[in-house]
Amino acid sequence: MKTNGKNGNGKKREQTAARIIKALKETNGLLTMAAAKSGIGYRTVCRYVAEYPSVKEAAQDAKESMLDFAEGKLYQKIRDGDNTCIIFYLKTQGKARGYIERQEITGGEGKDLIPETFNILYPPGTVIKQGRMSGNGHEPVEVDGDNGHKEAVN
Repeated sequence: MKTNGKNGNGKKREQTAARIIKALKETNGLLTMAAAKSGIGYRTVCRYVAEYPSVKEAAQDAKESMLDFAEGKLYQKIRDGDNTCIIFYLKTQGKARGYIERQEITGGEGKDLIPETFNILYPPGTVIKQGRMSGNGHEPVEVDGDNGHKEAVN
């Protein structure tokens, strides 16, 4: 006999959702572990997270709780004087104060590293004509030579 959503099937799905929520809390929101702990397939757990707001919220809350716990441990290590933790914190949270490592991909004041125009010397010591870099800076550019002919420059 087929059951409708209000009877057996709906109640079973609610029970399954409750089992998943309990497992998510116990496993800090890790879906694979929650699936194993609840005896429910991983894909089913993922489907419930996608379809049931209460299950999705439980997964997010469990992860946030674990994040808070980890932050607390980090803060304690910082208070204990752990240099690695201090540096990590400053690099990730102190960017506005200048604690940052990054590669400079622009010139000074945000200008291009390679100028838009440059002088090509050919033969050495003789300026032929002002030319432009290609889009990526690695392709040959054709420029007018002194004789008016196009020359490929590498």
